[in-house]
Amino acid sequence: MDDYGFVAVNDHGSVSISSVYKVLVFSERGQFRIQSRYTDKEGKGQFTFAKPIRTVEPPQIFLRTISASHASLGLYTSIEGSSGNWTGFHVTSAVRGGSVLQDYLMEFVSCKYSDQSSSSEYGLEVRDAQNRIMFVSSDRVVRYGKFSKNWTVGRGSFVDIYYSDVTVDVDDFISVSSLDRGIMWFANDSKYAGITILEGGVPVLQIFNNRHYLERFYWQGSSGFCLSIPVCKFPIDRYYN
Repeated sequence: MDDYGFVAVNDHGSVSISSVYKVLVFSERGQFRIQSRYTDKEGKGQFTFAKPIRTVEPPQIFLRTISASHASLGLYTSIEGSSGNWTGFHVTSAVRGGSVLQDYLMEFVSCKYSDQSSSSEYGLEVRDAQNRIMFVSSDRVVRYGKFSKNWTVGRGSFVDIYYSDVTVDVDDFISVSSLDRGIMWFANDSKYAGITILEGGVPVLQIFNNRHYLERFYWQGSSGFCLSIPVCKFPIDRYYN
């Protein structure tokens, strides 16, 4: 079957909806805390969705920092549940900074692919060749704002840092689920990897890789490193529960 759908165009851009490519839409937003019990241990944060997400694909989690106990925050994210029943997520954090316990207030937005028919009497649905929902006009489509495109790498004794070319605003949400614990990203030369979203008290987008084999010569440069991480705004007047 040929691709079909529609394109909407106005003075600010365009939106293309097809029967082939799924559309990421808003699911839920909320707040949670990342906290630690000890100053020399990782921090933990967790949130359970109000309703499970029933898509085959895992949801995408976007985060921003509301308030912070430290000037930096690096973390990796794990989605809870399983395919067809995603129930929430948790984050594991690591920071630098003396004898202060971690305490971050975070705001998240969870997004999923369209998967349910609209309950409205009027509207528009687009389905694929297998009659599965691809788009529903009552869904609130995610509007992408920025993407990481270029990275530079700083190699350390224990940790490598990848610096993105994206300037992050205080009201931007970073897709932290774009990179999970990240071990396979670095050819198993990693204890864990994650995303730094706060550095020097300023929102940033960086990747850190805590290397596993310190004696092994392994150079993962930035040439050809094309991981694209989206950064979006979710104004509350449109993306609300």
